[in-house]
Amino acid sequence: MKIRTGKGRAKKKFKFKSKVIIWREGYQDKDDSGLWRFARVPEDISDKIKEMQKGRLRRGWGAIYAKAKVGKSEWVTSIFPDRHSTTYILPLKKQIRYAENLYDGIDINISIAIWF
Repeated sequence: MKIRTGKGRAKKKFKFKSKVIIWREGYQDKDDSGLWRFARVPEDISDKIKEMQKGRLRRGWGAIYAKAKVGKSEWVTSIFPDRHSTTYILPLKKQIRYAENLYDGIDINISIAIWF
């Protein structure tokens, strides 16, 4: 799948290591199997992305288009600013987690291509 970014749109690729984290905000039940899982984009890369975003139209919740890759799996998604830190977070689809054996708390290698 090719990413069509349109004329004049910024596009950048990043590679990093992150942990699979669980989004628990507002959730009290002990069964967390239905909760969202994310990976944090490191602070230095998040800072570069914020700099690239300056002066550009922002999407809902500050989302930025992204094509992510973990192992052999690729998917189109968005990254979102984490209101609890200065980083962005990348949603990890259930299908991808199962295909790549991604479990809570493990380190994973990620590559993302972002565009505005």
